[in-house]
Amino acid sequence: MKKPPGATRLHVILLTLFLDLVGFSIVFPLYADLLFFYEQTPGGLLAELDHALAGAFDIGDPFRHVAFFGGVLTGFYSLIQFVVTPFWGGLSDRIGRRRVLLCTIGLNAGGYLVWVLAGSFELFLLSRLLGALASANISVASAAVADLADHKNRAKAMGLMGAAVGLGFITGPALGAAYAVMPRLDDGSGATGLALNPFSTPALIALCLSVLNLLFVWRSFGETLPEERRGKVHSWRSANPLGLFRKSLGPMVPRLNAAYLLFMTAFAGFEATLVFLAADRLGWGPGDVGILMVWVGLSSALTQGGLVRRLVDRTGERKLALIGLGLLIPGYLLIALVAAAASPILLYAGSTLLAVGVGCLSPTLSALVSFSAAPSAQGQAMGSYRSVGALGRALGPLLAAMLYFGSGAGAPYVASALLSVFPLVLILRGETAGWRSRAADGLGRGKHELLANLHVPGVWCPCSG
Repeated sequence: MKKPPGATRLHVILLTLFLDLVGFSIVFPLYADLLFFYEQTPGGLLAELDHALAGAFDIGDPFRHVAFFGGVLTGFYSLIQFVVTPFWGGLSDRIGRRRVLLCTIGLNAGGYLVWVLAGSFELFLLSRLLGALASANISVASAAVADLADHKNRAKAMGLMGAAVGLGFITGPALGAAYAVMPRLDDGSGATGLALNPFSTPALIALCLSVLNLLFVWRSFGETLPEERRGKVHSWRSANPLGLFRKSLGPMVPRLNAAYLLFMTAFAGFEATLVFLAADRLGWGPGDVGILMVWVGLSSALTQGGLVRRLVDRTGERKLALIGLGLLIPGYLLIALVAAAASPILLYAGSTLLAVGVGCLSPTLSALVSFSAAPSAQGQAMGSYRSVGALGRALGPLLAAMLYFGSGAGAPYVASALLSVFPLVLILRGETAGWRSRAADGLGRGKHELLANLHVPGVWCPCSG
């Protein structure tokens, strides 16, 4: 096998991320149909859990059941991400980026292989567990980009990485939307255990992309971290939630982190239940849901890459962040109305407001954190900010799942609207002198910070956390 070159170019990292995230996000539009399939498998684990849930709470609506299980699965996946990502990042600091990427991509491939043969819900759970344990590629790739780029070009390089991630999270759901026209690999016999299933074709596509990525990294990805710059593995304390709000990170960082945690909890709840709302109230399948996800991703990317970058010097990061938060509240309420009105127009209108709102909020909020942090604590502050996002992506789906199940389809979005008021108040009432002075020190720095944080939001794009 040909050895990788001594130096890795940026395009290698970008292609690696793109391939990985296309395979990862292909499952998103399929979640409702996938859980219904396992729920209806006689004698399966999900069928037994569903029966127990119905008996305990006397709620017979099948959509509320699958929404509950889907939210719980998504929440625990993100919780595992929150715990293991610092470990993989620390390990890459010790043994190098290339080895860790090979390990995580290999684990992902193993997870997709299990999904191909997941005739039972237990095997599907195993596939998701393997994927969660291996979910460190974005953080390790970010470290590799930082290894390659000097301080002057790092923001531009991170912006290109964000674009590759965003493109991957648009392409993946688009492939998932094509599920209806994909040939089925199973014979329709309903075989359980280690067997092909109706979703084996998209799983096989994800597996092929992962294997291709593994071979590509093996052949083309040269180590970016020289041995003399390697250190010890970071401790698991980097995943300690109590350390994410330390005042030593910067005078305003704890307040901004709290605002981001509340925002991400609300938005992740929306994302985790959207596919179930669309199936429940509109009768949508993976194709319709995938098209909506692509629209949301494109709308957010265009907002960040076009509108926000042009407005930031006129309005400042804080005002754009407040505008973004202000758009989220009516967006959630419009989607809550879908539960009663069953209107695709309302769903698209609400989702578009959310996409534009998050497009305004995500890059500006991270820039505010950077401005607020002391120069000596930039890495720690941004690390705490991303960890807060990961924690919100774990809490949001769990809370939304309980609300959807216990109170009905519209409840998670009303709760998200109410929850979004608190980060609005936190930013409005926060002292802004520190932010203004940091931004004023270098006019135009805001654009560089925004460029470094272009991405598609939330669960569809983990780099937002």
